[in-house]
Amino acid sequence: MIFPIIKKINSLVMVIWIGAVSLLLTGCWDRQEINDVAIVLSTGIDYVKDDELEISAEFVIPEIMSATRKQGTSGAGVRTTFIESATGKTLAEARSKLQEKIARSLFWGHADATVFGEEMAKKGIKEHLDYFARTPDARLRNTVFVCEGKAKDIISATPHLEDSASDTLNELSNFQISMDVTMSELMQMTGSETGGALLPFVKQVSSSQKGKMKSKTQILLSGVAVFNGNKMIGKLDESVTRGLLWVRDEIKNATITVEVDEGEDGEGEGKITALMIQSQTKLIPRIEHGKWIITIQCSTEDDLVQNASKLDIRKGETIHLLEGKFEEKIEERMKQAVEIVQKDMKVDVLKFNRAFQRKYRKEWKKRKGVWTDMYPNIEVQYDVTAKILRPGLSSEPPAVPNNEVKQ
Repeated sequence: MIFPIIKKINSLVMVIWIGAVSLLLTGCWDRQEINDVAIVLSTGIDYVKDDELEISAEFVIPEIMSATRKQGTSGAGVRTTFIESATGKTLAEARSKLQEKIARSLFWGHADATVFGEEMAKKGIKEHLDYFARTPDARLRNTVFVCEGKAKDIISATPHLEDSASDTLNELSNFQISMDVTMSELMQMTGSETGGALLPFVKQVSSSQKGKMKSKTQILLSGVAVFNGNKMIGKLDESVTRGLLWVRDEIKNATITVEVDEGEDGEGEGKITALMIQSQTKLIPRIEHGKWIITIQCSTEDDLVQNASKLDIRKGETIHLLEGKFEEKIEERMKQAVEIVQKDMKVDVLKFNRAFQRKYRKEWKKRKGVWTDMYPNIEVQYDVTAKILRPGLSSEPPAVPNNEVKQ
Protein backbone atom coordinates (compact mmCIF):
# COMPACT_ATOMS: atom_id res chain seq x y z
CA MET A 1 0.00 0.00 0.00
CA ILE A 2 2.90 2.36 0.66
CA PHE A 3 4.12 2.35 -2.97
CA PRO A 4 0.84 3.71 -4.47
CA ILE A 5 0.89 6.50 -1.87
CA ILE A 6 4.49 7.42 -2.75
CA LYS A 7 3.55 7.36 -6.40
CA LYS A 8 0.63 9.73 -5.79
CA ILE A 9 2.89 12.07 -3.78
CA ASN A 10 5.49 12.12 -6.58
CA SER A 11 2.78 12.88 -9.11
CA LEU A 12 1.46 15.71 -6.93
CA VAL A 13 4.96 17.16 -6.51
CA MET A 14 5.46 16.99 -10.27
CA VAL A 15 2.18 18.82 -10.91
CA ILE A 16 3.08 21.52 -8.38
CA TRP A 17 6.57 21.90 -9.89
CA ILE A 18 5.18 22.20 -13.43
CA GLY A 19 2.65 24.77 -12.21
CA ALA A 20 5.35 26.82 -10.49
CA VAL A 21 7.58 26.79 -13.55
CA SER A 22 4.64 27.75 -15.76
CA LEU A 23 4.16 30.92 -13.72
CA LEU A 24 7.70 31.94 -14.63
CA LEU A 25 7.22 31.26 -18.33
CA THR A 26 5.04 34.29 -18.98
CA GLY A 27 6.74 35.05 -22.31
CA CYS A 28 7.84 38.42 -23.67
CA TRP A 29 4.70 40.40 -22.92
CA ASP A 30 6.19 43.57 -24.42
CA ARG A 31 7.71 41.92 -27.49
CA GLN A 32 7.24 43.76 -30.78
CA GLU A 33 7.19 41.79 -34.00
CA ILE A 34 9.04 43.27 -36.96
CA ASN A 35 5.77 43.46 -38.89
CA ASP A 36 4.31 45.65 -36.15
CA VAL A 37 7.00 48.34 -36.06
CA ALA A 38 8.34 51.09 -38.32
CA ILE A 39 12.14 51.00 -38.05
CA VAL A 40 13.83 54.41 -37.96
CA LEU A 41 17.34 54.60 -39.47
CA SER A 42 18.11 58.31 -39.16
CA THR A 43 16.54 61.50 -37.83
CA GLY A 44 16.67 65.08 -39.07
CA ILE A 45 15.75 68.10 -36.94
CA ASP A 46 15.07 71.48 -38.58
CA TYR A 47 13.87 74.90 -37.48
CA VAL A 48 10.71 75.88 -39.35
CA LYS A 49 9.24 79.21 -38.17
CA ASP A 50 7.54 80.80 -35.19
CA ASP A 51 9.68 78.70 -32.86
CA GLU A 52 8.41 75.47 -34.41
CA LEU A 53 10.64 72.60 -35.38
CA GLU A 54 10.28 69.79 -37.87
CA ILE A 55 11.40 66.24 -37.20
CA SER A 56 12.00 64.00 -40.20
CA ALA A 57 12.66 60.28 -39.95
CA GLU A 58 14.07 57.83 -42.47
CA PHE A 59 12.12 54.56 -42.32
CA VAL A 60 12.97 51.14 -43.71
CA ILE A 61 10.77 49.62 -46.41
CA PRO A 62 11.30 46.00 -45.29
CA GLU A 63 10.01 44.25 -48.41
CA ILE A 64 12.21 46.21 -50.82
CA MET A 65 15.34 46.11 -48.65
CA SER A 66 14.93 42.38 -48.08
CA ALA A 67 14.44 41.75 -51.80
CA THR A 68 17.52 43.74 -52.85
CA ARG A 69 19.74 42.00 -50.30
CA LYS A 70 18.49 38.55 -51.27
CA GLN A 71 19.43 39.36 -54.86
CA GLY A 72 22.90 40.37 -53.69
CA THR A 73 22.58 43.95 -54.95
CA SER A 74 23.26 47.19 -53.13
CA GLY A 75 19.86 48.63 -53.93
CA ALA A 76 21.30 51.26 -56.27
CA GLY A 77 18.45 52.81 -58.20
CA VAL A 78 15.87 51.32 -55.82
CA ARG A 79 14.65 53.37 -52.89
CA THR A 80 14.75 51.14 -49.80
CA THR A 81 13.63 53.82 -47.35
CA PHE A 82 11.02 56.56 -47.15
CA ILE A 83 10.85 59.88 -45.30
CA GLU A 84 8.04 61.17 -43.11
CA SER A 85 7.96 64.47 -41.20
CA ALA A 86 5.96 66.27 -38.53
CA THR A 87 6.17 69.65 -36.81
CA GLY A 88 5.70 70.77 -33.22
CA LYS A 89 6.68 73.30 -30.59
CA THR A 90 8.99 70.75 -28.96
CA LEU A 91 10.76 67.62 -30.10
CA ALA A 92 8.46 65.50 -27.95
CA GLU A 93 5.37 67.03 -29.55
CA ALA A 94 6.75 66.62 -33.07
CA ARG A 95 7.62 62.96 -32.43
CA SER A 96 4.11 62.36 -31.11
CA LYS A 97 2.61 63.87 -34.27
CA LEU A 98 4.96 61.79 -36.38
CA GLN A 99 3.63 58.65 -34.71
CA GLU A 100 0.09 59.71 -35.69
CA LYS A 101 1.14 59.62 -39.36
CA ILE A 102 2.58 56.09 -39.20
CA ALA A 103 0.31 53.06 -38.77
CA ARG A 104 3.03 51.06 -37.01
CA SER A 105 4.76 51.73 -33.71
CA LEU A 106 7.94 53.78 -34.21
CA PHE A 107 11.10 51.84 -33.33
CA TRP A 108 14.21 53.97 -32.71
CA GLY A 109 16.57 51.17 -31.67
CA HIS A 110 18.32 51.11 -35.08
CA ALA A 111 18.65 54.88 -35.53
CA ASP A 112 22.35 55.36 -36.34
CA ALA A 113 22.42 59.10 -37.09
CA THR A 114 20.86 62.36 -35.94
CA VAL A 115 21.27 65.41 -38.17
CA PHE A 116 20.64 69.01 -37.08
CA GLY A 117 19.91 71.56 -39.78
CA GLU A 118 22.31 74.52 -39.78
CA GLU A 119 19.63 77.05 -38.79
CA MET A 120 18.49 74.85 -35.90
CA ALA A 121 22.09 74.43 -34.72
CA LYS A 122 22.58 78.21 -34.68
CA LYS A 123 19.39 78.75 -32.67
CA GLY A 124 20.45 76.20 -30.06
CA ILE A 125 20.11 72.48 -29.38
CA LYS A 126 20.01 72.40 -25.57
CA GLU A 127 16.30 71.57 -25.20
CA HIS A 128 16.57 68.83 -27.82
CA LEU A 129 19.48 67.21 -26.00
CA ASP A 130 17.35 67.30 -22.86
CA TYR A 131 14.68 65.28 -24.64
CA PHE A 132 17.18 62.69 -25.88
CA ALA A 133 18.60 62.36 -22.35
CA ARG A 134 15.17 61.70 -20.81
CA THR A 135 13.63 59.42 -23.43
CA PRO A 136 14.18 55.68 -22.81
CA ASP A 137 14.06 54.69 -26.49
CA ALA A 138 16.58 57.32 -27.64
CA ARG A 139 19.95 55.93 -28.76
CA LEU A 140 22.75 57.87 -27.12
CA ARG A 141 25.39 56.03 -29.17
CA ASN A 142 24.15 57.27 -32.53
CA THR A 143 26.36 59.72 -34.42
CA VAL A 144 25.38 63.39 -34.54
CA PHE A 145 25.93 65.73 -37.51
CA VAL A 146 25.19 69.31 -38.52
CA CYS A 147 24.32 69.89 -42.16
CA GLU A 148 24.30 72.68 -44.67
CA GLY A 149 20.67 73.63 -45.33
CA LYS A 150 17.92 71.34 -44.09
CA ALA A 151 18.46 68.05 -42.30
CA LYS A 152 15.40 66.65 -44.06
CA ASP A 153 17.19 67.00 -47.39
CA ILE A 154 20.25 65.17 -46.08
CA ILE A 155 18.38 62.10 -44.83
CA SER A 156 16.35 62.12 -48.07
CA ALA A 157 19.53 61.75 -50.13
CA THR A 158 19.80 58.93 -52.68
CA PRO A 159 23.47 57.90 -52.53
CA HIS A 160 25.35 56.01 -55.25
CA LEU A 161 26.91 53.24 -53.19
CA GLU A 162 24.74 52.74 -50.12
CA ASP A 163 21.13 51.68 -49.61
CA SER A 164 20.21 54.74 -47.58
CA ALA A 165 21.37 58.09 -46.27
CA SER A 166 21.78 56.46 -42.86
CA ASP A 167 24.26 53.94 -44.29
CA THR A 168 26.25 56.74 -45.91
CA LEU A 169 26.43 58.76 -42.68
CA ASN A 170 27.46 55.64 -40.82
CA GLU A 171 30.26 54.90 -43.31
CA LEU A 172 31.52 58.49 -43.14
CA SER A 173 31.68 58.14 -39.37
CA ASN A 174 33.48 54.78 -39.50
CA PHE A 175 36.04 56.04 -42.03
CA GLN A 176 37.45 58.39 -39.38
CA ILE A 177 38.48 61.22 -41.66
CA SER A 178 36.77 63.85 -39.51
CA MET A 179 35.10 64.15 -36.12
CA ASP A 180 33.07 61.21 -34.83
CA VAL A 181 30.72 62.38 -32.06
CA THR A 182 27.94 60.38 -30.42
CA MET A 183 24.87 61.88 -28.76
CA SER A 184 26.27 60.96 -25.34
CA GLU A 185 29.62 62.66 -26.10
CA LEU A 186 27.83 65.77 -27.36
CA MET A 187 25.92 66.03 -24.08
CA GLN A 188 29.18 65.79 -22.15
CA MET A 189 30.86 68.48 -24.27
CA THR A 190 28.01 70.99 -24.06
CA GLY A 191 27.71 70.35 -20.32
CA SER A 192 31.42 70.84 -19.61
CA GLU A 193 32.90 73.87 -17.85
CA THR A 194 33.92 75.51 -21.12
CA GLY A 195 30.87 74.40 -23.12
CA GLY A 196 32.88 74.07 -26.32
CA ALA A 197 31.73 71.36 -28.70
CA LEU A 198 32.42 70.12 -32.23
CA LEU A 199 30.21 68.20 -34.64
CA PRO A 200 31.00 66.88 -38.13
CA PHE A 201 29.49 69.10 -40.83
CA VAL A 202 28.00 67.49 -43.94
CA LYS A 203 26.56 68.77 -47.18
CA GLN A 204 24.91 67.22 -50.21
CA VAL A 205 26.04 67.37 -53.82
CA SER A 206 23.77 66.34 -56.68
CA SER A 207 25.20 64.37 -59.58
CA SER A 208 23.44 62.82 -62.56
CA GLN A 209 24.67 59.66 -64.24
CA LYS A 210 25.13 59.72 -67.98
CA GLY A 211 22.19 58.24 -69.85
CA LYS A 212 19.93 58.26 -66.81
CA MET A 213 17.20 60.74 -65.97
CA LYS A 214 17.39 60.28 -62.21
CA SER A 215 20.08 62.11 -60.30
CA LYS A 216 21.83 60.89 -57.19
CA THR A 217 22.57 63.01 -54.15
CA GLN A 218 25.89 62.37 -52.45
CA ILE A 219 26.54 63.25 -48.81
CA LEU A 220 30.01 64.67 -48.20
CA LEU A 221 31.93 65.71 -45.10
CA SER A 222 32.71 69.42 -45.14
CA GLY A 223 34.65 70.27 -41.99
CA VAL A 224 33.19 70.71 -38.51
CA ALA A 225 30.61 72.91 -36.82
CA VAL A 226 31.87 74.76 -33.72
CA PHE A 227 29.56 75.25 -30.74
CA ASN A 228 29.87 77.60 -27.79
CA GLY A 229 27.49 76.21 -25.22
CA ASN A 230 24.51 74.87 -27.10
CA LYS A 231 24.68 77.18 -30.13
CA MET A 232 26.68 76.85 -33.32
CA ILE A 233 28.93 79.89 -33.71
CA GLY A 234 30.84 78.97 -36.85
CA LYS A 235 32.29 76.35 -39.14
CA LEU A 236 35.81 75.18 -39.93
CA ASP A 237 36.66 74.00 -43.43
CA GLU A 238 38.37 70.68 -44.18
CA SER A 239 41.91 72.09 -44.07
CA VAL A 240 41.49 73.78 -40.68
CA THR A 241 39.66 70.72 -39.36
CA ARG A 242 42.70 68.56 -40.11
CA GLY A 243 44.87 70.89 -38.05
CA LEU A 244 42.33 70.81 -35.23
CA LEU A 245 42.36 67.01 -35.21
CA TRP A 246 46.17 67.05 -34.96
CA VAL A 247 45.96 69.28 -31.86
CA ARG A 248 43.22 67.17 -30.23
CA ASP A 249 45.13 63.92 -30.90
CA GLU A 250 42.20 62.63 -32.93
CA ILE A 251 43.82 62.41 -36.36
CA LYS A 252 43.36 58.91 -37.80
CA ASN A 253 44.08 59.27 -41.51
CA ALA A 254 46.27 61.92 -43.08
CA THR A 255 48.46 62.56 -46.10
CA ILE A 256 51.04 65.33 -46.06
CA THR A 257 52.38 66.89 -49.25
CA VAL A 258 55.36 69.23 -49.26
CA GLU A 259 57.09 71.14 -52.03
CA VAL A 260 60.85 70.78 -52.40
CA ASP A 261 63.10 73.16 -54.29
CA GLU A 262 66.69 72.38 -53.40
CA GLY A 263 69.84 73.06 -55.35
CA GLU A 264 70.87 75.54 -58.00
CA ASP A 265 68.56 76.46 -60.88
CA GLY A 266 65.61 74.77 -59.18
CA GLU A 267 67.30 71.37 -59.32
CA GLY A 268 65.28 68.86 -57.30
CA GLU A 269 62.01 70.79 -57.47
CA GLY A 270 58.69 68.97 -57.13
CA LYS A 271 56.27 67.51 -54.58
CA ILE A 272 56.61 64.62 -52.15
CA THR A 273 53.71 63.02 -50.28
CA ALA A 274 53.76 60.99 -47.07
CA LEU A 275 51.06 58.85 -45.49
CA MET A 276 50.73 59.12 -41.72
CA ILE A 277 51.05 55.69 -40.08
CA GLN A 278 50.59 56.80 -36.50
CA SER A 279 50.55 60.02 -34.53
CA GLN A 280 50.50 61.17 -30.93
CA THR A 281 49.86 64.65 -29.60
CA LYS A 282 50.35 65.77 -26.00
CA LEU A 283 49.39 69.08 -24.43
CA ILE A 284 52.06 70.11 -21.93
CA PRO A 285 50.98 73.06 -19.76
CA ARG A 286 53.19 75.17 -17.53
CA ILE A 287 52.94 78.37 -15.52
CA GLU A 288 56.02 80.62 -15.50
CA HIS A 289 56.04 83.85 -13.51
CA GLY A 290 52.26 84.01 -13.65
CA LYS A 291 52.15 83.39 -17.39
CA TRP A 292 50.14 80.41 -18.66
CA ILE A 293 51.85 78.56 -21.51
CA ILE A 294 50.99 75.35 -23.32
CA THR A 295 53.21 73.32 -25.63
CA ILE A 296 51.61 71.17 -28.31
CA GLN A 297 53.98 68.23 -28.64
CA CYS A 298 53.26 66.14 -31.72
CA SER A 299 55.17 63.13 -33.06
CA THR A 300 54.34 61.21 -36.22
CA GLU A 301 55.61 58.20 -38.11
CA ASP A 302 55.08 58.30 -41.86
CA ASP A 303 55.65 56.40 -45.09
CA LEU A 304 56.57 58.12 -48.34
CA VAL A 305 53.95 57.22 -50.93
CA GLN A 306 54.89 59.51 -53.84
CA ASN A 307 58.06 61.22 -55.00
CA ALA A 308 57.21 63.70 -57.73
CA SER A 309 60.58 65.43 -57.47
CA LYS A 310 64.14 64.81 -58.61
CA LEU A 311 65.40 64.10 -55.11
CA ASP A 312 67.13 60.80 -54.39
CA ILE A 313 65.45 59.63 -51.18
CA ARG A 314 68.10 56.94 -50.60
CA LYS A 315 70.31 59.59 -49.04
CA GLY A 316 70.10 60.18 -45.29
CA GLU A 317 70.33 63.96 -45.67
CA THR A 318 67.37 63.91 -48.08
CA ILE A 319 65.26 61.98 -45.56
CA HIS A 320 66.30 64.46 -42.85
CA LEU A 321 65.37 67.36 -45.14
CA LEU A 322 61.93 65.86 -45.84
CA GLU A 323 61.27 65.17 -42.16
CA GLY A 324 61.92 68.83 -41.44
CA LYS A 325 59.52 69.91 -44.16
CA PHE A 326 56.81 67.54 -42.89
CA GLU A 327 57.27 68.99 -39.41
CA GLU A 328 56.84 72.51 -40.77
CA LYS A 329 53.70 71.49 -42.65
CA ILE A 330 52.07 69.86 -39.62
CA GLU A 331 52.94 72.84 -37.41
CA GLU A 332 51.49 75.19 -40.03
CA ARG A 333 48.19 73.27 -40.01
CA MET A 334 47.98 73.28 -36.23
CA LYS A 335 48.80 76.99 -35.99
CA GLN A 336 46.06 77.81 -38.48
CA ALA A 337 43.47 75.89 -36.43
CA VAL A 338 44.62 77.33 -33.09
CA GLU A 339 44.57 80.88 -34.45
CA ILE A 340 40.95 80.56 -35.55
CA VAL A 341 39.41 78.80 -32.55
CA GLN A 342 41.51 80.54 -29.87
CA LYS A 343 41.81 84.08 -31.20
CA ASP A 344 38.75 84.47 -33.44
CA MET A 345 36.06 82.15 -32.06
CA LYS A 346 37.44 82.23 -28.50
CA VAL A 347 36.00 78.83 -27.61
CA ASP A 348 38.10 76.12 -25.97
CA VAL A 349 37.65 73.07 -28.17
CA LEU A 350 41.40 72.39 -27.97
CA LYS A 351 41.21 70.79 -24.50
CA PHE A 352 43.59 73.39 -23.02
CA ASN A 353 41.44 73.65 -19.88
CA ARG A 354 41.74 69.90 -19.19
CA ALA A 355 45.52 70.03 -19.50
CA PHE A 356 45.86 72.81 -16.90
CA GLN A 357 43.21 71.28 -14.67
CA ARG A 358 45.12 67.98 -14.47
CA LYS A 359 48.53 69.51 -13.71
CA TYR A 360 47.66 72.66 -11.76
CA ARG A 361 44.58 71.81 -9.73
CA LYS A 362 44.88 74.62 -7.17
CA GLU A 363 45.62 77.30 -9.74
CA TRP A 364 42.81 76.02 -11.97
CA LYS A 365 40.23 76.27 -9.17
CA LYS A 366 41.19 79.90 -8.63
CA ARG A 367 41.08 80.81 -12.31
CA LYS A 368 38.34 78.62 -13.83
CA GLY A 369 35.79 81.38 -13.29
CA VAL A 370 37.74 83.68 -15.61
CA TRP A 371 38.96 81.00 -18.03
CA THR A 372 36.91 82.50 -20.86
CA ASP A 373 38.97 85.70 -20.58
CA MET A 374 42.27 83.89 -20.07
CA TYR A 375 41.94 81.35 -22.85
CA PRO A 376 42.54 83.67 -25.86
CA ASN A 377 45.75 84.91 -24.22
CA ILE A 378 47.33 81.52 -23.47
CA GLU A 379 50.75 81.37 -25.15
CA VAL A 380 50.96 78.39 -27.49
CA GLN A 381 54.26 76.76 -28.45
CA TYR A 382 54.86 73.86 -30.83
CA ASP A 383 57.18 70.86 -30.77
CA VAL A 384 56.68 68.65 -33.83
CA THR A 385 58.71 65.56 -34.72
CA ALA A 386 58.16 63.64 -37.96
CA LYS A 387 59.93 60.39 -38.70
CA ILE A 388 59.94 58.69 -42.10
CA LEU A 389 59.80 54.94 -41.55
CA ARG A 390 59.81 53.69 -45.13
CA PRO A 391 60.68 55.55 -48.35
CA GLY A 392 58.67 53.13 -50.50
CA LEU A 393 59.64 50.32 -52.87
CA SER A 394 61.48 52.63 -55.23
CA SER A 395 64.13 54.95 -53.85
CA GLU A 396 64.77 56.88 -57.07
CA PRO A 397 61.96 58.68 -58.91
CA PRO A 398 61.19 56.18 -61.72
CA ALA A 399 60.00 58.77 -64.24
CA VAL A 400 63.19 60.84 -64.00
CA PRO A 401 66.33 59.95 -66.00
CA ASN A 402 69.28 58.91 -63.83
CA ASN A 403 71.38 61.86 -64.95
CA GLU A 404 68.67 64.28 -63.69
CA VAL A 405 68.32 62.75 -60.23
CA LYS A 406 69.88 64.97 -57.59
CA GLN A 407 72.68 62.96 -55.97
